Amino acid sequence: MIYPYMICPCVNCPEDIALWHRLCMDEYNPIMFSEKRLKSSLPVRDLGEPLHFYKTIASTNDRAQALAEEGAAHGTLVVADEQTAGRGRFQRSWSTPPRSAVALSLILRPEDITPVALARLNMLGALAVVESLATLGLEARIKWPNDVITAGGKVAGVLTEGSWIGGDLEYSVLGIGVNVSPKSVPDRSEVDYPAACVEEGVEGKVSRIGLLVDIVGRIGSWLSLLDSEQLHSAFEDVLAFRDQPLNISGPDVELSGVLRGLTPNCRLRIALTAGEVIILGGEDMRIRPVDMNRDWATLN
Repeated sequence: MIYPYMICPCVNCPEDIALWHRLCMDEYNPIMFSEKRLKSSLPVRDLGEPLHFYKTIASTNDRAQALAEEGAAHGTLVVADEQTAGRGRFQRSWSTPPRSAVALSLILRPEDITPVALARLNMLGALAVVESLATLGLEARIKWPNDVITAGGKVAGVLTEGSWIGGDLEYSVLGIGVNVSPKSVPDRSEVDYPAACVEEGVEGKVSRIGLLVDIVGRIGSWLSLLDSEQLHSAFEDVLAFRDQPLNISGPDVELSGVLRGLTPNCRLRIALTAGEVIILGGEDMRIRPVDMNRDWATLN
């Protein structure tokens, strides 16, 4: 039997990406998530090789950083079936139960990266997830700066970490976690934002390999466009809570305003009650809809 996962899932490939995901479901091939299967579909867009695959690992980002410090090349990919000590912003834990989610970390060594392009790396991973979910028929948005939400809740998070030599970026590690099956969804008491999974959104099974490879390919397709207006427009097109009232908090700020969009370097444009538009951003910023019971699920 020739398994359908051999179809090339590249972003510009003529094959239908949605068909790719459907053909890779459990009912077609019970051996779902393995190093051999992943390698057969990589690299894509010059990313994903070499591949470091782990059945269980503490953190794919930690492992990728260690590999980068040892000189691992641009495009090196770390993937785990189970992640026991993953993390997100504010050092929140992000566990990945076995056979339930996507956990990947990608080593990037972009050359001559500009400050604007650097600021966009974090949202780039979230955009790749949003675009990949769209091929499954699942509408999603980016909850600034690095989460992916559907009408059901948060389905993915992104964490970008890097190393510097003076003022130059030596490498960046782009970590992405996606809740795929219901088993991956944490209990509501464990999170500060409603969580969901991809399979609940599409009401069916989803191939983790198909999803992972498609996400990596979409990252690769945007990398050369980090400084472009095209990428900025793509971010704003899928920005959650745009033109909605938000509560914004951080170490030195606590205010409410309406989200009007993003600056080129992915900072927030917030309109205050008096009409003044201010620019906010930073690693410690949090945004929440004013009415979490209603507006959090409103994507546009």
